[in-house]
Amino acid sequence: MELLEEIKLSNGLTLKIFDLSRAIATNTVKVELSMQIKINMETSFFTDTSDYDQVKNIFGEELTYTHKAERIIVPKENEDAVRKELLNTFKNNLLGYLSAANFSQKLALSMLRDIKKDPYKYHPHIYADAEK
Repeated sequence: MELLEEIKLSNGLTLKIFDLSRAIATNTVKVELSMQIKINMETSFFTDTSDYDQVKNIFGEELTYTHKAERIIVPKENEDAVRKELLNTFKNNLLGYLSAANFSQKLALSMLRDIKKDPYKYHPHIYADAEK
């Protein structure tokens, strides 16, 4: 995993872009990029402190936004062009959204909605032999 770029956003957050590309065969590659932003949780994001506690208990005090872009089976000679295309598409389509002043709060509330929508997804699994 190689850090390709680090972008300071207008909302104070830092976007990191990593290259996860790898060879598939002798002359083909999978071009894969991972875009990540770390966000510190704040109680002010939520109208109720119990919602804050619920998200914090599952994800911790730091949330991570992750977006992946990939192309599979790319001829090796086209790898750089495809990587550049994926980067440009991401920046053109999502940089404005990620730079919004309320992006951190939107992400935290989105995670809360997901927890409430599917609580069993975040419920710890208890195995029968755990009591022994």
